[in-house]
Amino acid sequence: MKQKNLAMLGVAVGCGLVAAVAVAKLSAGGSRGPDTVKVLVAKKDLPVQTKLDEKELENLITWADVPKAIAPPDAVTDLEHVKGKSLSRTLKQGNPVSATDLGTIKNLDLPEGCQALTVKSTQVDAVGGFVKPGARVDVMYVERTQAGKSRAAIILKYMLVLAVNTANTVDEKTGAAMTQVESVTLAVDKTQATNLALGDDKGKIKFLLAGPMGEEAAKKWNEGDIQWIEDPFDNTKPVAPVAVAPKMEKMVVVKKPVPVNTLINADNVEEYFTTAEVTKVPEGVIQNPDDLKGKYVVKSIDQGQIVFKSLTDSKAAEVKQPDPATTAGQKTTPDPKTTPAVAEAKPKLNRYEQLIHSGGASRRVIWVEVAPNKWKSFESEKEVNEFKSETPPAPKADESKGDEDKS
Repeated sequence: MKQKNLAMLGVAVGCGLVAAVAVAKLSAGGSRGPDTVKVLVAKKDLPVQTKLDEKELENLITWADVPKAIAPPDAVTDLEHVKGKSLSRTLKQGNPVSATDLGTIKNLDLPEGCQALTVKSTQVDAVGGFVKPGARVDVMYVERTQAGKSRAAIILKYMLVLAVNTANTVDEKTGAAMTQVESVTLAVDKTQATNLALGDDKGKIKFLLAGPMGEEAAKKWNEGDIQWIEDPFDNTKPVAPVAVAPKMEKMVVVKKPVPVNTLINADNVEEYFTTAEVTKVPEGVIQNPDDLKGKYVVKSIDQGQIVFKSLTDSKAAEVKQPDPATTAGQKTTPDPKTTPAVAEAKPKLNRYEQLIHSGGASRRVIWVEVAPNKWKSFESEKEVNEFKSETPPAPKADESKGDEDKS
């Protein structure tokens, strides 16, 4: 009995040992991290063409364990490979150093009369990274105007790429290292540099890989006017400005001639007067016909005239009576020493007045028959009075007959 119990105890202890070993292995395997590789990485941000001098290596690069998934295939694992070399691209802090990042410092080979100018760019703007040193590109500029419209133009053509600056970034989803373009350096003259710098500051620059084109043809093209292309996808229609009608004012105008000393009342005000609309009423003009009621017209007014306040009064005007001696048929011989010379009376010419409305304003025109069937316009009474007719008006029929009888 005792032997049987001892045997069972031994089996139990053995099973426990097997289980403990299995658990230990599983635990060790579950906590194990990803496979790593020891490589050299940038200790701080290192710009392109940084020289990796042996004396400065401790301040520039360091060793780090990097997961194999994100380590470049040509990552540097030997310190001797970096001594005395220079960087051909920018390295951000923590970026692995790869063999393709190392080289010797080279001066940019500028064409005659050109300078180097660098503008910011992205992987997409640089044709997915296909823009490389030595390539030829056209430069497209895209902007949004103050009116909110978009437009674009090719501002430079067949430009030489001198350098392309890239940096490594880590994909958040896959954890893989990706090379991204940060800037592009072009060979430009002073005018091209100005256009490119303004475009880089005001809008967005994109590069197009260019096909073969002669230097002279490219120069001639770049010296021409920029051809803008408006947004072809903009379907918004411009809103036409709403015309605001000018504020109009009324003024009183004569419908038919009004004799002097006519008393204006409710019975005849509409017979003689009406209103016209203008943008600005002249000073002293009556604007409402009702203001004439109870007033006398102290000067005769012709059709079409504007009614000024000075033409009306609250009392009738005094009319001079003719000389009684003259009306009685008595003739008096004036003394030439005491009687001033009387100017020769001018022939009375046929006339009519017209009120012209134009552009919201009104003006008065006087038409005078200066000769038979010949009319002339005047702007004022003064011009009419000062006018001297060269041809006297045609005599009336009865007057002509009387002259013939006398002969």
